[in-house]
Amino acid sequence: MSTTNDAKRLNLPWAVASKSKRTLRAQARAGKLELEAAAADTTAEGLRRNKPLSKRAVKRAEKKEARDRELVEAKANAKTRWHHERKWAFASKLGFYDPAAPGVPSSTRQMEFSHMAIASPPTSHRGLVFGVDAGSGWMIVHDPFTAYGDTLESPNVCYIGDLGQGKSSAMKTWGVLRQLILGRRVVVIDKKYQKDVGGGEYTPLARKLGVAPVRFSIGGGGSRINILDPRIAARLNEENHDSAEAFRTPAGQSMLVRAVMEEALRRPMTPKEGKAVRMAHRQALTDAKKAGEVAHIGHVLKALYAPNEDAAKATNLTVEELREWGQDPAFELERMIEDDLAGLIDGETSADIQLNAGLTVFDVSLLPEDGPALPIVMTIINTWLANTLYRQEEAVPTVLLIEEAWHTVQGSVATVTRRNTKLSRALSLSCQFAFHHISDIPADSPAISMLKECGTVLLYKQQKSADALACEEMFTLPAGTAEVITKLVKGTCLFKIDQFDPFEAIHVRSPLEVELTDTDGAMKSTSTIAFTEEPATDEAMEVTPA
Repeated sequence: MSTTNDAKRLNLPWAVASKSKRTLRAQARAGKLELEAAAADTTAEGLRRNKPLSKRAVKRAEKKEARDRELVEAKANAKTRWHHERKWAFASKLGFYDPAAPGVPSSTRQMEFSHMAIASPPTSHRGLVFGVDAGSGWMIVHDPFTAYGDTLESPNVCYIGDLGQGKSSAMKTWGVLRQLILGRRVVVIDKKYQKDVGGGEYTPLARKLGVAPVRFSIGGGGSRINILDPRIAARLNEENHDSAEAFRTPAGQSMLVRAVMEEALRRPMTPKEGKAVRMAHRQALTDAKKAGEVAHIGHVLKALYAPNEDAAKATNLTVEELREWGQDPAFELERMIEDDLAGLIDGETSADIQLNAGLTVFDVSLLPEDGPALPIVMTIINTWLANTLYRQEEAVPTVLLIEEAWHTVQGSVATVTRRNTKLSRALSLSCQFAFHHISDIPADSPAISMLKECGTVLLYKQQKSADALACEEMFTLPAGTAEVITKLVKGTCLFKIDQFDPFEAIHVRSPLEVELTDTDGAMKSTSTIAFTEEPATDEAMEVTPA
């Protein structure tokens, strides 16, 4: 195995290469003649014919002969190298003028030593760039859709870590912007409020892409989403939530109505209450259709107060029995519609709630942390999306990002969310959740199994050892991983793909991504308050930008 200038000559333009071949043949003949003449004069045989020599003199003659041969060969090689009268900078950059190092004849087995041990890349070359491996420097390329069926079986992703460690930056870049480059659909439920932008933290990103976020607020003035929206399947019997049959389709209106009722009651419904609510749901759909209207939760409330006599008789019940059974759900539902959920679910779905071709942002940052509004709206959005994707003719890879996902891990809304995520593969949907700590999730919550089934896990720094140890146990990480998690720096995480061992990943962002993921504008503000000698009033106090 040798390296010569032949490979370079093959890359030369035709005219230059042909000229080089003629020159090489002439120079090779001249070199051969010089070599033969020198050999005739310096061989030991010729010296022996002229005069007897000692053994020592013969050895010296042989050494001189070898040196002369090497000199003549080197001279011939130097003459055969291609050259030009003037320097050509472009060709020099390509290596045509720079002589190649002489090759070393060898074999494959002998050259094994030259391939020293190196770390292999932690991922394949297919997917989306996330960053670099902190241990080897290899690029990390991973994507739930392209890796599905190859290195993982679940397209769902979870991000777990303390506040301010880079979870949102990873979601906005790797989970949103880079997905959009591939022409995929991205839906975001934006929970974090940013005062400097007057809305959720995804607002600047949405504006940069020319997308108007869909905003929800209590008391009106925002968008409204209907539990009984026709785009959500109107299945009326979904009592067996954990059966294999139940997980073949997304949650329907019946499960949503039940979840809302139980959130209103703050307890599970009794069998009699459940029967009254199911009857009211059927009656609401029938009455709205007769009136030429789209059914909504207001029709259900009306049916609870005034059950249909014919429907009651068909089930061997009386109107009074149905009214009595549905009295407590009706009272609490009415209170919730007028108070906790005012302007959110009490009407038809707003026209701006559409599944865009690219990015859709649902801004729920104005909803209160306490109370049922936030988990109910997040669950309705999740179910609305799952049903919309279920009915699409051609599956389009879709990413659903839920910031502050701990709001959906308790009560009936957790059951609905888990059922929808079970269908991710059938819907070509990657559900991506962000949690601060595993301790945020109750031990009996369906969200625990939902997290265990995530094919990709990104673990950021956990300050408390107990939280890090919980991650190690939940995701069956190698012993001692908890200590590594407590020492991670901002912007790095342990990247775990399916059952493979985790590796430390450094998230890399472009300058534009750094700008769009900056959420520290309010904390870094240098504005001051200018005081006057007058008592502080709204008119006497003004903010002076630095």
